[in-house]
Amino acid sequence: MRSDAAKASEGGPRRGRGRPPGSASRLTRERIVEAAAELFAERGFHATAMTSIAEAAGLSQTGLLHHFPAKEELLAAVLEHRDLRDLQTLAAGRDHPPRGWEVWDDMVTLVGLNSEREGLVRLFTSLAGEAVEPGHPGHEWLRAHHRSAVTSLAEALREAARDGSADQAVPADQLARQAVALMDGLQVQWLMDPLAVDMADDFATWVGTVRDRWGR
Repeated sequence: MRSDAAKASEGGPRRGRGRPPGSASRLTRERIVEAAAELFAERGFHATAMTSIAEAAGLSQTGLLHHFPAKEELLAAVLEHRDLRDLQTLAAGRDHPPRGWEVWDDMVTLVGLNSEREGLVRLFTSLAGEAVEPGHPGHEWLRAHHRSAVTSLAEALREAARDGSADQAVPADQLARQAVALMDGLQVQWLMDPLAVDMADDFATWVGTVRDRWGR
């Protein structure tokens, strides 16, 4: 009869004492996603080879493909991780779902946070530039991302109008589209000239003018 040690040796590395089942795999996936995010931001999706991601994550290409068989799956994980991080960051400062103008306040907070996260901003801007093409694997994500942002901001203004904190005539959809366009544009300008562009202050100032005009 073989010893437990022999069985473990044949089956691969043993799980560390006290480590939850699957945690090693989860940590490896996180390492891969972080490496891919950096390379996608630096080189773009199409110009980044899976071999480069594997090397950056400290894995063989076979090891990488075990977790992400296709680069498209890895891109989806990178984008999902980015959105999840934003949601977790915003939720940490509030004990209830944002309503009305609070949603717009969250966007101001997010732009401020992004001014300290160049890598994430570069990732989004780089991928957005490629993903406008219908055949790009990130195309549907980009469309859904913008649609979700516009819908959330517009509905927040309509909610503010219903509760009396915004003018009933507030052009919710138009202002929401402008907000998303401004966020995207400021990110590009900031990446090009970070010393001259304060995107957090610029966006906060614009939101302030919207609130002065349409708030009650």
